[in-house]
Amino acid sequence: MLEKVRGLIPCLFLLAACVLISLCGCSKPSGPSVPIDVLLSAPEQVEIGGRKYVLETFLWRDFMPFCPPDGKPLIALVWVTAVDSVEFPSSLDANRLWVIKDKKVWETKFSNEERARYPYKLEKVARDGPKWGPKIEVDAVVRMIDRGKRTYLLKASNQWISRTD
Repeated sequence: MLEKVRGLIPCLFLLAACVLISLCGCSKPSGPSVPIDVLLSAPEQVEIGGRKYVLETFLWRDFMPFCPPDGKPLIALVWVTAVDSVEFPSSLDANRLWVIKDKKVWETKFSNEERARYPYKLEKVARDGPKWGPKIEVDAVVRMIDRGKRTYLLKASNQWISRTD
C-alpha cells in the first residue's frame, strides 16, 4: 500500500504543476494604467508654469532588406515642444507613452537614450512597439511630470505611422 502511495506522489506533483500553469495562462491581459477614455480626452496643448507645450511625433516601422519580412516593431520618436521656443525647463520630463489604435493601446516607458537636438524641445524615444501599420493613423499621449511629481497628459491626434525601406 505504501509503495502505491509513493508511486502516486510524482503524478500528483505533475498534476498540480499542470493546474498551476494553466491557471496562470488564463488571466486576461491588463489594460493601460490610465483608462483609454482619459487618454483620448487629453489636451493637444498643456500649460505648465505659464508656458504652453505641444506634442510632436515621428512613428515608424523598419522594412529595410535586413529586417524580417513583416518588418520590425514600432519605434516612436516624440518631442514635447515649448510653444514659445524658449529653452525647455529641466524641471519637466516625460516618463510614459501611450499609442492608441482603435481600442488597442501600446503603453511603454521611454528608452534611456540621451537626445538633445533642440533647446526648446524634450526629445524621447520608445522602441519595440506593436507591429501596427504602417500607413495608418494613431493617437499618441505622453505623461509629463514636474519636480513636484505633478503629472500632465498631452496628446497628438492622427499621427501617421511611416515605413522605412
